[in-house]
Amino acid sequence: MSEGGYASIGLGDLLALLSANNPLAGVQKSVAQFQHGVNQFLESIERFNDTMDQLNQVARRVNGLLDTVEEPVQALVPQVTRTIKTADALVEQLRVPVEKVAPALAALPTDLSTFLNVLNDVSRRLQPLGQLAESAGSVFGLRPLAALRVGGGRPAPAPPAEPAPAAAKKAPTKKAPAKQQAAAKQAPATKKKAAPKR
Repeated sequence: MSEGGYASIGLGDLLALLSANNPLAGVQKSVAQFQHGVNQFLESIERFNDTMDQLNQVARRVNGLLDTVEEPVQALVPQVTRTIKTADALVEQLRVPVEKVAPALAALPTDLSTFLNVLNDVSRRLQPLGQLAESAGSVFGLRPLAALRVGGGRPAPAPPAEPAPAAAKKAPTKKAPAKQQAAAKQAPATKKKAAPKR
């Protein structure tokens, strides 16, 4: 005890006495909440910094890609411009000839149809002449023209330039089969005539 008979009371004792109605308890809670809010704000700033770092990396990569592509694109643009100008000039030069040729091309199917009709008419009119030629050829022992026209037989071989003596001897033997064929054609005709007489 002190000289005055009173015990010395400290700040802690005073706060202990006022613990039930401690006015600083609300302040302590407010300070704790403020510290918690500051911690969350600092974490948010760190996350924002990480995001900005990632965005910076992406920006660097995009800049590198643009640096890589920029030079070829700059070299290509004049080429494309020249190509377009050349194509325009070519189209302009071809426009007049195409306009002149277009009506002829439009009339081409009709002209072809007319031409084919004329060819068909000519072949129809020449058909009797072809039959006459085939008849004359059969009289002389030649192949019929139909074999040549259809492509069913081979064309007749060209005669040798200088006939050999052996070829001259074989010539009469070739005529003999033609005579035999003519005799064979006449013989069946006589047999047919003989059959009705019986």
